[in-house]
Amino acid sequence: MTATFFVIKTAPQFDFRRTVFSHGWYMLAPFAWDEESAALSTIYRTAAGAVLCMELSAVERGLRVDLPDLDGLGADLRDEVESLVHRILSLDWDLRPFYAAMRAFDGYDWLEAEKRGRILVGGSLWEDLAKVLLTTNTTWAQTVRNCARLCQLGRPHPSLPGRYAFPNAGQIAALDFDVFADKLRAGYRNAYLYELAECIAGGGLDLDAWLSLDSEGLYSAVKSLKGFGDYAAGTIARMAGHFDRIAIDSACREMYAAFHNDGVKGSDADISEYYAAFGRWQGLVMWMDIMRRHS
Repeated sequence: MTATFFVIKTAPQFDFRRTVFSHGWYMLAPFAWDEESAALSTIYRTAAGAVLCMELSAVERGLRVDLPDLDGLGADLRDEVESLVHRILSLDWDLRPFYAAMRAFDGYDWLEAEKRGRILVGGSLWEDLAKVLLTTNTTWAQTVRNCARLCQLGRPHPSLPGRYAFPNAGQIAALDFDVFADKLRAGYRNAYLYELAECIAGGGLDLDAWLSLDSEGLYSAVKSLKGFGDYAAGTIARMAGHFDRIAIDSACREMYAAFHNDGVKGSDADISEYYAAFGRWQGLVMWMDIMRRHS
């Protein structure tokens, strides 16, 4: 089979590796990171129902998209895949205003110097909502296991054992709840995630419309869902490109103590006051601080 790939030209402010490691999502199925080849892969179910492997890697002034399952690529599928890549790597974000604003703050020149700011997200808002729910009130190790089990409810790749496309809401809603809960084993989150899937699959939620909401509208919409509080809503808003609020969790508290408070734990009010100075960029600055600590 002839290798099928294409290259997407990226902005000068884009750094592939920094973007991949901007979020722990690269550790969650259906993503997989290969350090040796410096490539991020994911299993993707196309609109036509085919299950493909997509591999992303950096090239000079661009991004290489490999589709090893295909021998040739039609225009419609290329557009579909390219749109997916733009979403996953936040390629459409214009970070120039962010960098310009950050020049007014001491100690944050590394953001522009290291081309930080883009965030790795899932292939759909549904995927991000499910994964954020699976990060709440649990350990990261358990989140990784739960996401792997959730992904196993999707379609398997035909030639890559153990790799699955992320299930759509309809696939989850089609399962009996007891079967779903037994397979996922995510505690109280089972019911919240199942109800969300049912609502999406039944037409009660139009997540595509949510993507056009402003920051306040999206935050309120996410908070209206069972199991999604301030942390979850703030996280989803940030991943959708809205940065005017922060989402405080244990990782945020640990980072604030280490970076900004001489190792002493600060209150949530202290953290909010510190990041409020960054105005509409506060959520992005906070997240970049967190991920820099772990990079």
